[in-house]
Amino acid sequence: MPPTMRIDPRDFIMGPFLLCPKCGAEQFGVLHVHNTRCKRRCRACWYTADVHLPEIRKKVIYIDQFAFSNIMKTLSPDVKGHERALSEPLWKQLFETLGVVCHLQLVVCPDSKEHQHESLASSFYKSLKRTYEHFSGGLSFYNLDNVRRLQVAQLAHCWLKKESLTFDFDPERITHGRLHEWSDRLYITVDGVLPGLVDELRAMRSSGFKGLQDVFEGWQKDKKTFQEVFDIEKAAYCQNLVSIYRAECERRAQMFALLTHGQMPSLNDILPSQTTLMFENLRYIFEDAVGKEQSMASLAEFLRSGAINEAPFNVIAASMYASLAQKAAAGQKKVPNQGTFTDVNILSTLLPYCDAMFMDNGCRALLQDIPREHKLPYPCSVFSPNISDDFLCYLKGIRDSASAEHIRIISDVYGPDPLKPPQSIYGVGKRKKPETA
Repeated sequence: MPPTMRIDPRDFIMGPFLLCPKCGAEQFGVLHVHNTRCKRRCRACWYTADVHLPEIRKKVIYIDQFAFSNIMKTLSPDVKGHERALSEPLWKQLFETLGVVCHLQLVVCPDSKEHQHESLASSFYKSLKRTYEHFSGGLSFYNLDNVRRLQVAQLAHCWLKKESLTFDFDPERITHGRLHEWSDRLYITVDGVLPGLVDELRAMRSSGFKGLQDVFEGWQKDKKTFQEVFDIEKAAYCQNLVSIYRAECERRAQMFALLTHGQMPSLNDILPSQTTLMFENLRYIFEDAVGKEQSMASLAEFLRSGAINEAPFNVIAASMYASLAQKAAAGQKKVPNQGTFTDVNILSTLLPYCDAMFMDNGCRALLQDIPREHKLPYPCSVFSPNISDDFLCYLKGIRDSASAEHIRIISDVYGPDPLKPPQSIYGVGKRKKPETA
């Protein structure tokens, strides 16, 4: 028989404890926090009352996986890479400073599927997951493909109405959970990984890297201008989308033909791809706008117009790849690393929604080297390790903006010493068996 676990409801009432207005016991603790309300309950007499909190507005910051990995290694003496991470002061300083501003409810760092996917390939997946969720508080960006569909949908609506392009870059439109509310003391996360997902992710990553290598070698030979590469890359999105969709339609027809002969398809064959979902979403939009009979002709006209290529994620990615092409043409011999393809996907999709991003040096360089006449119109500040002092100053500026009243409220709700840097993350660095790389 499994051991019996007894849960006392009072265990969920946490400090700091105040004097109970009803019974006078110093047991009036915090039950939970939600939106702009803190619910307090007495552990002695169960008296319950709400404390209203002021509206807050947090900075939305995306932290790339490599930074979370180094923070985790800094806190974990028994993992490979601990000494190297500890020898770089940045990671401890980043952990402490970011921890303070998140605790002050001034910054939120939503995690993403890319954090999960990159962590899955590691032998210390659980520690990495615990690290990025410590800063996200359980808040997550939508899957990047979902964000792209939202942008394309808005673009299609503007095209149908013959209106100027407008996009809503409110980050709450692309996150699970509300960003600008007081964080609860507890949150629950779960794991759900399909069999074979890790191998599939590695294969996709390897394929993307190989494709980028081939293109980079072509850029080294062709030596095209920024504008030439930008135009080619931007136009390629619609071309590739249509080509992939046609191939999938043919594959699906073959799959149904096999079904008639009793051959069962795999789960991946049955589930719709991201490309199929994009086209299905567009089909619904056009059917709703012009009717089912005219929808396909109107959708075809939309695709031929090239308007879909103006989606912000596509323009940003084309700009970054054109920047990379200039480096290739200028004589750069080193081929981009395996993470470049992923980094461009992340930055190009999430940049317009963030106040700041912390990416690796190479990714930020692609953005910084975009010619002035092609600079992107987004206010997001992008930092990297080679300007880490600037990022730490940025975070400290946010920290120092907290008023005395705000700090008092934080102390009342979450506990004393809110400006004290954190020393650890629960569940990180305390394992029974050492993890290896």
